[in-house]
Amino acid sequence: MPYPKCMSNENTNTQSDYHIKIRGSLDARWQNWFDDLTITLTDDGDTILSGVIVDQAALHGVLKKISNLGLTLISVNPQS
Repeated sequence: MPYPKCMSNENTNTQSDYHIKIRGSLDARWQNWFDDLTITLTDDGDTILSGVIVDQAALHGVLKKISNLGLTLISVNPQS
């Protein structure tokens, strides 16, 4: 029995550009650790990690790093 389209993993290997906002500020020293995502500080004191993430597994890896550091995730937004 085939999986419903919403459960299909046919699009899991496409790279996408993401903006991931976290509470607090990270400096550029963390850039390599976050897979060379660009680190941008916002006016409200938070941080946006942005750049191409190659697939869902890589996205989950970045989110796990954020969690392991005890950082608060504010949002994850794919860019078109």
